[in-house]
Amino acid sequence: MSRSESTTRQARTPRLLLGHAFAGQGAFNAQWIDKWLARLRRSGVDVRGIPMGLDVPGRRLPWPELDARWRRGDRQLLTLYERIAREVEDADALINYGGLNLHPDFLRQLPCVSALGFFDDPESSAEFSQPVAAAHDVCLVGNVAALDDYTRWGAHRVRWWPNGFRADDFDPSLDEHGMRSGRRDVEVALLCERVTHYRREKVDQFALAFPQGIYRGPGWPGGFLPEPERVPLMQRTRIGINIHNSTGPINFRTFYLPANGVLQICDNKSHLARVFDVGTEVVGYDDIGEAIDLCRYYLAHEAERLEIAVAGWRRALRDYNEVASFMRVVRAIEEVQGARAPGRSRDLTIVLHRQVQTTRTRRLLHRVTLPLSWPLAQGRRFARGIVRRLTWARDTWRFRRASATGAP
Repeated sequence: MSRSESTTRQARTPRLLLGHAFAGQGAFNAQWIDKWLARLRRSGVDVRGIPMGLDVPGRRLPWPELDARWRRGDRQLLTLYERIAREVEDADALINYGGLNLHPDFLRQLPCVSALGFFDDPESSAEFSQPVAAAHDVCLVGNVAALDDYTRWGAHRVRWWPNGFRADDFDPSLDEHGMRSGRRDVEVALLCERVTHYRREKVDQFALAFPQGIYRGPGWPGGFLPEPERVPLMQRTRIGINIHNSTGPINFRTFYLPANGVLQICDNKSHLARVFDVGTEVVGYDDIGEAIDLCRYYLAHEAERLEIAVAGWRRALRDYNEVASFMRVVRAIEEVQGARAPGRSRDLTIVLHRQVQTTRTRRLLHRVTLPLSWPLAQGRRFARGIVRRLTWARDTWRFRRASATGAP
């Protein structure tokens, strides 16, 4: 490469291909991704999307199934890889957004930078991020508490990628004067699911302590809040409680609560300090009992609540808007481009053809054993689903009984 070509390569904004799980123009998540990427392009980021989901529950394969499909040359998986191979010819980097279906043996053959974008609830790491992290050129990690985990897993470069908040997560007309003079008539709000068992006990305990609050999402008696009502609710809310499944902070609430002028009271207090100034821009807690006490305190001390909310709002708008958050991705990929040798020595189509040829025996064995293994696997999955539903029904009955009796 000549000096002029090298200079042009470094000066040009990298061409990014973001692989995601969603497909179908009518699907909400697909529209959400498309609109997000369109806004990033308008801001000057050269990024386009590519659906990388498979026809499986959740659109992505857990590691044991991904590895098994690669080893037997699964046609659906290799068809996806063939499509990716065509798309990456015009890209400088492929962002694997959500740890989607890319086997390490395929990743290592990519002609461009490979970036894993993953937002670990650590309960899912062993199945999705840990086995493939080291095969990516850079890992862009959403959970600030999980950064050291990726280093232990052998990842070469690890950078924090905060979710941030999207342009449709807040009302840009809100200003400091409006925050100080406006009326917020909802004392407490929480928008999250209460289906999974990880945090259901905690959210129920909090909701029983503040029955005047608004709690919406899958598993709550009121159900899911329609999307057009979400930002207006946040603009009326004084305090937003943030409850993670386990480690964090990681979720979108971490950023859209302060962006809407809400005082955020968030768990994972030690790691929260790496995101906001605790006590100045956000309030942190270590257990749900402490969260309840803090919420009562700030409901009774409006001036203190307001000052923290204003400071959090300023910080969120400055550092965690969607462009600022995504520019961390751009900078991380540019770092890799500067250190990575250009080009590749193998044609991906040859690699995939060889994989098909060398795995014929395994595919034949899979077809022979499938009538026996499939009912067993589906039976285990069905049994786990029944246990989850029964546990949710029991906890919901207890919650509603406690709500009716006014028990704390």
